[in-house]
Amino acid sequence: MRTRHILLAERKPNLQHSLGLMLKQADYRVQLTDTTEEALTMLKGLHNTPLSIDLFIADLDTGTEEVCRLFMQSLSANDITTPYLVLAEELCDKTLDAFKNHGCLGCITKPFEPQTLLRSVHNALEQLSSQERLPPERKPLQPNTKSAIKEQPSHLQGEQSCKTSSYENGFRFFSLRGFW
Repeated sequence: MRTRHILLAERKPNLQHSLGLMLKQADYRVQLTDTTEEALTMLKGLHNTPLSIDLFIADLDTGTEEVCRLFMQSLSANDITTPYLVLAEELCDKTLDAFKNHGCLGCITKPFEPQTLLRSVHNALEQLSSQERLPPERKPLQPNTKSAIKEQPSHLQGEQSCKTSSYENGFRFFSLRGFW
């Protein structure tokens, strides 16, 4: 089995170092960037190179609808199809649904236990490996990235409850507390 390559975008140096070290100790090859924008630029530049990223972990700091929408628009506008996980403070149900529809493999809310990240990375890569073994006619369709987050009427804004959700595809959007 080949070593998987992970791109981690985390703006807090101590957390970036800790997460990077933890992933390296779990036998992943890790590339670190300070910002999501820097990571997106790197991913865009990898389109025609032999280097590939198996999984992108994006730290969005805040999970507001606007930040999440801009992130998904950046992925779509740059035709970046690298599978990804999201780290964020809080995410409401509408945002979780939008990420799922956009092709996100999972969302992890901060703070989280180290094992939560490792388990999410392992599950995401296992799901990707099982999809690679499917015949072309059985592979999942690419998500519609243009309409992942739909505009919400202004009278409903702010009424979404933020909580943990789980989905039938086998990925759980975690909300464990207590480590970071």
